[in-house]
Amino acid sequence: MTPRERTRAYTARDNRIAAVQLAATLAVYAAGLAVAILLVRGDRWLAALPVMFVTGIAAVRLYMLQHDCGHGSFFTTRRANDIAGTLLSPLTLTPYKAIRYNHNLHHAHIGNLDRRDSSEIYVMTLAEYRAAPWWKRAAYRAYRSFAMLFLIGPTLLYVIRYRWPRNARKSGLGNLIVHNALLAGLLAALWLGWGWPAIWAWLGSVILGVSCGVVIPYVQHNFEDVVWTRPEQLRFDRAAIEGSAVLDFGALFDICTANIAYHDLHHLNPRIPCYNLKRCHRDLDGTFRTRRIGWREAAGCLRWKLWDEEAGRMVPFPPRRAAAAGQTRANPNY
Repeated sequence: MTPRERTRAYTARDNRIAAVQLAATLAVYAAGLAVAILLVRGDRWLAALPVMFVTGIAAVRLYMLQHDCGHGSFFTTRRANDIAGTLLSPLTLTPYKAIRYNHNLHHAHIGNLDRRDSSEIYVMTLAEYRAAPWWKRAAYRAYRSFAMLFLIGPTLLYVIRYRWPRNARKSGLGNLIVHNALLAGLLAALWLGWGWPAIWAWLGSVILGVSCGVVIPYVQHNFEDVVWTRPEQLRFDRAAIEGSAVLDFGALFDICTANIAYHDLHHLNPRIPCYNLKRCHRDLDGTFRTRRIGWREAAGCLRWKLWDEEAGRMVPFPPRRAAAAGQTRANPNY
């Protein structure tokens, strides 16, 4: 029996568990935002920051629940998943159907070097980088910088870009319009109820939440021995398991992120609900290859910038002179 076949025993959905998880996460989010607003209105910004952080993490967890809805694995019916996913969208700043469409592309093309456009964080190959003109190398370096990936980029993506995300027309404009209307309604309610302090408290929680949340897809698909290959050599099961890592960050992290840490099994079978995923991984541990990454190695993942096809692994940026020399060989007119 293959690992994927073994996971089918864990795909049962439970509306009661789903409702409890959703209600509890919404309660933490609402309470955190309310307290943050009160603290900001009282000019107690230092005290408000940790509360904004908790609110942001609650929003990350809501995003993970919405993500399960997109896979049809949270509630038992598609209608319930779609309603919940859409209603959560203003809190997660994520238009439900558009991101579901794009995320399914990510699952379909995991590990495919010819479809890196579907990955959540773009990767250049070492050969492409060396052959690129100086301005393209500089742009990629800027994109792959810590500030852009974890500070500036996530806020721009969720606050601005997701108002009209990639493939918006293909996924359905109606749901996107509903999403933006719900978000406008949320912001209007915050402003009318508590004024600008409410907007600043909300925005602070957004910035902290998305900056922390982006660590998850980055490390899960950006470790040294991650698998990338050309489509003619691609095997889905191998790409799913070896192209994704398990984040061994502890039980509290698992609770805060709805078990998304067990990402190899999630890619192998996205029909497993988040509330079954950790148990599935624990029960099947040892029956397939697992790539675990702890906090220390996760920090080291910041080094990996390019995929080296010859070596079959991620590598850091080459020295600038070496990159320029490689580009000159590739293009004598450089």
